[in-house]
Amino acid sequence: MWAAPGRPHASPMRTPKRRLAHTALTLTLATAAALTLAACGTEGADPSVVVPGKAAHAQSSTSPSPSPTRSLPSDALAQSSDPELRFLALIGRVLDGCAPGGLPDPPEVPTEEPADGQTPPEPLQPTEPPRGLPEPPPSSPEPARTGPVDEVPLTPLDQCTGKAHAARVQEAFAGAAPADRTALGEKLATLDYPPSRIHPMPDHEGAPRVRLDLRFMGNNLVLEVTGTRDGVLAEPFGAPETEDVKSSEVRRRPTS
Repeated sequence: MWAAPGRPHASPMRTPKRRLAHTALTLTLATAAALTLAACGTEGADPSVVVPGKAAHAQSSTSPSPSPTRSLPSDALAQSSDPELRFLALIGRVLDGCAPGGLPDPPEVPTEEPADGQTPPEPLQPTEPPRGLPEPPPSSPEPARTGPVDEVPLTPLDQCTGKAHAARVQEAFAGAAPADRTALGEKLATLDYPPSRIHPMPDHEGAPRVRLDLRFMGNNLVLEVTGTRDGVLAEPFGAPETEDVKSSEVRRRPTS
């Protein structure tokens, strides 16, 4: 029904990497928005026509514009016809709501300065390995993983964004329970969740159910959406970030 997810997440994200993830997301959003805005108003323009005063204004404006303090996606990106770009804009808005203005920078590592009158130590030079030693045996490949895997804990940031996604999904379905799994997936797609991230699951006591894979740039967030009598129930949980683990294969912990 839906394609297998193409999860563009990278290496494991821990506390220092949250800033890297947000920075990479910011650059992705800024690049996509710039490409979108660059095309606006240029189609059909005649390069031979010069608007009076425009060139002089461009030459006189030499002072750089101030950098924004917050990195929210532009309206052009949020209104793109590409569902993946709209998803990036959504991720940026939700992330900014949980970490306004971006994640805090890690503390700077102090550099050691040589004392007065002392010569700084020379950097270590690489040494050649001893010759004549046998080559180490090749490492055997790890066995392929089979079967389901257990869910993993969510970081505080993932907990915050998970609650935000769950709230907006439940609000969209309030008073309008999905008739079946197809209707559930189609409605989620209108909320800027790409079909490639919506994965069907077996019905839960006759109610339609899907999993929404929100793993991005090394996080672990997945949203399980189940139909109810008058809407849906959206539950965030954590899935391993490795690419060989599908969100539909994660075994949930029993809830009390």
